[in-house]
Amino acid sequence: MNQRARQLAISITAGAMVLAPVLALAPSASADTTVTLTSQQLTQEGFPKKPNVAAWGGGTASLPTHSAAQWADVIITGKAPAGTPVGQILTMSRYVPADTKGDGAMKPLNITAVVQKNLTYSMHFQLGLTGTYGYAVGYATSSWSPEFIGFQFQFTTTGAPASAPASTGSSKAVQLSSKQLSKAGFTKTVNVVGWGGTAKISSSKVAAGAPVTISGTAPAYVKPGSVLSLERFVPTDKLGSGSMEAVPGVQTLVAADGTFSLTFEINTPGLYGYTLGVAQNEEWIGMEFQLTTT
Repeated sequence: MNQRARQLAISITAGAMVLAPVLALAPSASADTTVTLTSQQLTQEGFPKKPNVAAWGGGTASLPTHSAAQWADVIITGKAPAGTPVGQILTMSRYVPADTKGDGAMKPLNITAVVQKNLTYSMHFQLGLTGTYGYAVGYATSSWSPEFIGFQFQFTTTGAPASAPASTGSSKAVQLSSKQLSKAGFTKTVNVVGWGGTAKISSSKVAAGAPVTISGTAPAYVKPGSVLSLERFVPTDKLGSGSMEAVPGVQTLVAADGTFSLTFEINTPGLYGYTLGVAQNEEWIGMEFQLTTT
């Protein structure tokens, strides 16, 4: 495997929920790059058409096609390496080249999958950015010197640039139970594993349109003045795969003393998972919880 590509892939991080701050299923070309690589160049950088599992530690990955129409649903399946924690979040990232000499970086996308008890995983993705790009799926170890555990591949999305479908994000929404959401990291009491600070929510069940307050303290590395944004989890299957979509206008600031408080209202009835956090160095730092509105 190309060493540069492996080093770049280390920017993929993992935790209770590691997600980018915007809906990555509907990117624009200008937001990514004006530099494109050929299929041969991507292969040389470690992104072949068939998944490159050299850094996957004995895990497997099956991709049914290396090309699909814009917004078509594609599923990657396989088995994570032995020793992978059950419930580990796998995140998909896109390789954004800076030039044709192999320089570039990985951009995390809001596309995730959960490692199941038998180490299997199933990841759905639907891409809006047309063209051929390199992608990586996996996670980074939490040691002082993070190592990328995952696989890389190239994928071609065909069709003219267009807006995302008018549905919720570009994902086919699936309703999850409270237990299924908890397995995906969205618990009734706020999950702060990937947050590093404290948080509590006033209630996990309210009438639609009733105010809900979530408050706590931010970790030291989330500085005062940082904007925390609320996003909703949109599942694509019953196993915990899915993406995040922003809840428009629902934000709060970290105060000078490091505390935060957000009061918001959800008008859509139903049970959903949410995350409140901020993007730092292309990593989503946030907390997860579930909320039922009746």
